[in-house]
Amino acid sequence: MTIFENEKVIWVAEYISQHLAFRDSADDFFSYMNNFDESDLIIDFSGVESITRSFAHQYMKNKEKTKKRITERNIHSNVMQMFELVKKQKSEQVRINTEPIEVVDVVCGF
Repeated sequence: MTIFENEKVIWVAEYISQHLAFRDSADDFFSYMNNFDESDLIIDFSGVESITRSFAHQYMKNKEKTKKRITERNIHSNVMQMFELVKKQKSEQVRINTEPIEVVDVVCGF
């Protein structure tokens, strides 16, 4: 972790792991970051080799909620692809029609 004026650099691989897997880890990471006085945080993904969809989704949810200004850097291509996948799935959420439907009784005779 390095401090430059009013911003702080945090290395994800050092704080969590090279393999980001659990929603709880993303929650803990944001709890840790939200305790800093600095308003600008640079999240460095150097050394992160893999990420699950669960972690990526929770990370993005927490990022939307935080008041910190977060900038990510050094994101490996496969990690970036997972973030992009989650972002795409979020924009394509399926809407379920909850209108009542008429039930028709069908009897088959054999």
